[in-house]
Amino acid sequence: MQVAEFRSKIKLNIKLSIEDKVFTIKEVVKFKFNKGDFYIKCFLSDGYVFADDIYENEFLLVKEIKTQFKQPFPPELNFDNKKFKFLYNAYAIAEEIQGEQIFKKGDSEKFWDYKADDGSYLSLGIVEKTNRRLDFYGKIIANNAINLIP
Repeated sequence: MQVAEFRSKIKLNIKLSIEDKVFTIKEVVKFKFNKGDFYIKCFLSDGYVFADDIYENEFLLVKEIKTQFKQPFPPELNFDNKKFKFLYNAYAIAEEIQGEQIFKKGDSEKFWDYKADDGSYLSLGIVEKTNRRLDFYGKIIANNAINLIP
């Protein structure tokens, strides 16, 4: 499934099949970047988070973790016996919310994203309102490994 198709079909409480696992979408948040574009972040059952990246036309499946990394974050990090390289950092504001309201409209986050050669993904984040760290670890998911189950 392509990111544009995913965005047109995503709804609250539908099932999402990812690599032979089935999740229920508990919250859908549209985060707007300060440049005007946006990304979709879905909070799933079992504590997972699924996000899209329109620029790379790919998806991320991650779970919240605790890390000891401190700002300023370096260009390379070692985590889980893997070397991660810095991709980008961004600031985004929750613009539209459906569901549980883990995030509320107007909430914002800053994040620094890293990728390892094996497709592992590490996102170091800060929720601006509370200054709470919100780090995620997981992987990039192939487009053909994703299906929506109505």
